[in-house]
Amino acid sequence: MSDTGSGPFRKSMMPVLALLVTLGMTATEASAVEDVHRVVDLGTLPGHVYSETSGVNDSGEVAGTSYDTALAASRAVRWNSRGRIEDLGVSPGTTRSVANAINAHGTVVGFSYTTDFGDSHAIRWDASGRMRELGLLPGGIGGWAVGVNDEGTAIGGVLLGDRRHRAVKWDRDGRVTDLGPLESDSQANSSAISDSGAVVGTSYTDIANAHPVRWSRGGPIALALLPGDTTGNALRVNNDGTAVGNVYRDDPGPHARKWDGRGRVTGLSPLPGGTNSWAGDINDHGIVVGNSDRGDRQSQAVKWDRTGTVFPLSSFGGPSDAVAINRRGTVAGNAQRAGGNRAVIWDTAGRITDLGTLPGSTRPSEAVSLNDHGTVIGYAFTERGEWHAALWPAPRR
Repeated sequence: MSDTGSGPFRKSMMPVLALLVTLGMTATEASAVEDVHRVVDLGTLPGHVYSETSGVNDSGEVAGTSYDTALAASRAVRWNSRGRIEDLGVSPGTTRSVANAINAHGTVVGFSYTTDFGDSHAIRWDASGRMRELGLLPGGIGGWAVGVNDEGTAIGGVLLGDRRHRAVKWDRDGRVTDLGPLESDSQANSSAISDSGAVVGTSYTDIANAHPVRWSRGGPIALALLPGDTTGNALRVNNDGTAVGNVYRDDPGPHARKWDGRGRVTGLSPLPGGTNSWAGDINDHGIVVGNSDRGDRQSQAVKWDRTGTVFPLSSFGGPSDAVAINRRGTVAGNAQRAGGNRAVIWDTAGRITDLGTLPGSTRPSEAVSLNDHGTVIGYAFTERGEWHAALWPAPRR
């Protein structure tokens, strides 16, 4: 499955605050596995102190971003399968760059900028590190790339002069296509692309009334909503064209949804006693992972089978969430225990393993994604409180 990052300019809002809440661990579930995997500190560029990951391919190459102390300077980077870091640079006239995704061939996409969307340039770096600026639509003033499939098609967005957003895709030669919003809307954002070329995202005029959509050769297709659903977004799509995302109703929400290749919707229910559910990823077998609240309002990592039946994933007694699933059914996510948040994996039987944190550190770690071999990427805190890109190699078979 293609790798897709979580969107441009997301790094300025640090996701670390949630990690700083430490909870006392209750009884560990019987299905928890206590061994801790080896963790690799991927490090930063010289002169930088922070780094994080956005994608990993099956060769073990990792895309991410390195930052200076003040977060004022950033560089898109790629780590090779041996953990060596490469500065991918910035486009002429800009001072910062961010990497959002990597495909099977080592192609990285992201954007280069100085201030904000208004001066951003969508960028593709090939396997040798050569940079190519991806074009804008007529009237566009900024662009960004958020995903790339194994065929080399990239997706992202363009900011128009009137500040509207348009979802776009670029072919292997860098030619841009406006994916277009629904007829009733004026803006759109893309979220993910499959290796078969299906693109999903959101169409809207007012973001508070967004519609989940899938783009095909014929243009945008509105994905069905269940009675009572008012707004939503499609986040991921597999190679069969099945998409997952989340919607909101007249309650706090969210509520997980799955759409088949024809756009028909299935509600992904929360655990018994819960009211909310969230879908984060889907694999090519149609298995969905995410989280659900429970009767005590605590978040629990879950997976839904192909029929939409929900199953809880084991935890350490505190909150947990599942963020990614590979073709084999291995799940990556996060779970709270006595030392704070920990990156974890669940095997196909649902057993949890603590992936640990950086050597010499007792601080939290967080999983972002994994590849089909089971190598997990994320970030972890040093004992001094700096966050570094981290990799947990797949166990040898």
